[in-house]
Amino acid sequence: MPQLTGSSQLVSLGESGYAVRAPGMRGVVNMSRSRSSDDRARGRIVENGTTALDNAFTATNVTEVRQVEVRFQPTSPEETTRALRSTDGQEMVEFQVPDLGPETGQLVLACDETGVLTWHLPVDEQLHVQSPASRGAGGVKSFRIPATQPRPAPSADATQRSLLGIVGRKLLKVLVYPVLDPVIGAISKFFAEKWEAKNRPYGLRTFSPGDRRTPGAGIIGDADWERLTAGRALLFIHGTFSTAHSAFAQLPDSTFDLLYRRYGGRVLAFNHFTLSHDPRRNVVWFLAQIPPGRSLEVDIVCHSRGGVVARTLAERPSVFGLDTSPIAVRRTLFVAVPNQGTLLAHPDHMVKMIDRLTTALNLFPSGPVSETLEAFITALKVLGHGALKGLDGLSAMRPDGGFLQTLNNGAPSGVEYYAVAADYEPAGEGIRALLTGKVADSVLDRVFGQAPNDLVVPEFGVYGANGSLAFPIPSERILRLPSDAGIMHTTLFGYPLVSEKLVKWLA
Repeated sequence: MPQLTGSSQLVSLGESGYAVRAPGMRGVVNMSRSRSSDDRARGRIVENGTTALDNAFTATNVTEVRQVEVRFQPTSPEETTRALRSTDGQEMVEFQVPDLGPETGQLVLACDETGVLTWHLPVDEQLHVQSPASRGAGGVKSFRIPATQPRPAPSADATQRSLLGIVGRKLLKVLVYPVLDPVIGAISKFFAEKWEAKNRPYGLRTFSPGDRRTPGAGIIGDADWERLTAGRALLFIHGTFSTAHSAFAQLPDSTFDLLYRRYGGRVLAFNHFTLSHDPRRNVVWFLAQIPPGRSLEVDIVCHSRGGVVARTLAERPSVFGLDTSPIAVRRTLFVAVPNQGTLLAHPDHMVKMIDRLTTALNLFPSGPVSETLEAFITALKVLGHGALKGLDGLSAMRPDGGFLQTLNNGAPSGVEYYAVAADYEPAGEGIRALLTGKVADSVLDRVFGQAPNDLVVPEFGVYGANGSLAFPIPSERILRLPSDAGIMHTTLFGYPLVSEKLVKWLA
């Protein structure tokens, strides 16, 4: 088994092109060929998480070719000073794999000892992302993987699994995919748009107690428009990488049923592109679906980027060239909405955003896990090929981007705004706290300049001043979840206080 001795020399993993360089670190490395999902099932080692990951890989034409386990040993302070470092000061390991040529893309998915998941694209010597078209030096592609000092998992949780298997070990999955997708075509700036058209199509759907968690249900027809426009309706708008049936799945049945009755069954949801189309294009599609002569009055519950879509619908149709609108918005409830933007939408940090959402999905799975992972992988493919123009939906959340600057340069629209925001801090004992750990949180705190955040969106940015005269939101219309509640960006709708406020504010 290859040994890490603290040297800066490459350590071969026994196969041509596979090697590790870990100066200042000691430990052992074991690489194996990955077993197929069928083999894992026959070996009875697949659980819900690993099954979801296998399904996502299959759906996105990704193949796992190697699995690497790294076991680090404690080192002296003198040795750690020689370690490779990232731009934010983390200890790193250089991992090399064979360059498979311009027709094959490559990724590494890593899970550290605490269960924090990170995705990695190949980089050059200046740590810039290398596309498959760029040849790797010496016929290899290099990845930089965070290295954490070993820490034991609680013995009672020794069998706890994550998306990568049993926790307490550093695991790396080496992944490959064809640059020419057999269905969608070559990866380019149009790749995400084509993928969304096939897998996350636009749609307005009814949202009832019986079908709200069912994908593809409740297509709105003529009879539905008669009912929906007969009085004020309740509209749900999901966020990035998500869908209506997934984003609001945690909302308790008792809360949803009460709201459904309160609105007389006039409840609908908007499924839309979140990767490739900005909120203006989302809203243009929405408005085009309302039959001529119909007008719709709504209250809105929105999550994450869905709140930027809601504001575009309510506030600024004329600024974005939407001169008339058949929709009147009375009040909007922002849940973890980046009204000031999020630094994670900057190209330098988009992979970090996907990392944090992957870790959150690993810890607190809700809704269709494989479906969400497929969206993550699609965005990573686009990022790995430098096609950032194809991710206009993500870029619209940049604090310094043109879209938010235009949106936040407006007058009050008369809509009542309410906000739910969280500052996430790991809470409690046991494996969940260990998995979440201080590692992921501290990295994100550095990205956000130590500002309170829910791992994706700054807390103050949900309700605070942003240039628009509609902000800040009055304090009596804000729910700030305490940091010791352990609530992150993806788990807010399951928190009891959120249900209480939805019921109160939508009275």
